[in-house]
Amino acid sequence: MFRPNRLKARLNAGEKSFGTWLQSGCPTFAEIASCAGFDFFVIDQEHGPGGIETAMDMARAAAGAPATAMVRVPSSHPTYIKRLIDTGIEGILVPMVECAAEADQVVKACRYPPRGNRGNAADIARCSGYGLQVDYLDRADDDLLIAIQIETATAVANAAEIAAVDGVDLVFIGPTDLSGSIGLMGKTGHPKVEALIAETVAAVRKVGKPLGTVPRQGRTWQQLFDEGFLLVATGSEIFAYRKHAQELMAGWQDYRRSAVKMEPRETPTVIPAQAGT
Repeated sequence: MFRPNRLKARLNAGEKSFGTWLQSGCPTFAEIASCAGFDFFVIDQEHGPGGIETAMDMARAAAGAPATAMVRVPSSHPTYIKRLIDTGIEGILVPMVECAAEADQVVKACRYPPRGNRGNAADIARCSGYGLQVDYLDRADDDLLIAIQIETATAVANAAEIAAVDGVDLVFIGPTDLSGSIGLMGKTGHPKVEALIAETVAAVRKVGKPLGTVPRQGRTWQQLFDEGFLLVATGSEIFAYRKHAQELMAGWQDYRRSAVKMEPRETPTVIPAQAGT
């Protein structure tokens, strides 16, 4: 259902926003994240399961609370993006964008003519309340939050041009894939990775667009906010449950080992010899 985009309004006002990743495709976790008070959550469809129906069900589950529902799409391909925003998703995060032309293609897929090439089915789609939001066409272009991910050294070199594309609302730095793009996979705190991140930050700030990211080696979410990032997404329901399950199993194994040591050993039964034997 259509509603004003709270997250985009927060970013435009220069307010910090804190969110989390949802990677299971489960609407229950979307509902929990929203009710818990996160400013936003990211439904990860680049690395997680689910498609159009999954995203719509997760957005529905969270609609009763303020959190903004975003989707990290599998790619910048416009066909999927166009279908996704018809479901009423309030923000998209597009991975692996490397140049301004690609970013512009994403924006055009999200906007109606003459500003873009999004197809019009507003009278029947969930994005407009199935046609009940009568001014949806007038408001849709500027309500959707469009975030572009910079995750390669090539994208860093083009960061200023990407950020300057009209319609790009947020530039999101992905340190893990950025480290991999220069042969340092997973070493997100390496000086060479830090240098690329600093280069991106400087380029985007010159353009005047807000920045988002995730925690990395040597940087907590608190530190990232202190450094000027306006949007930080951290954790995920799968990571949290895996960690909790490992802790439970470690406790269980400790208990079993202790219990074995404490179990009394049975004394062998001695049958007395009978007379005459």
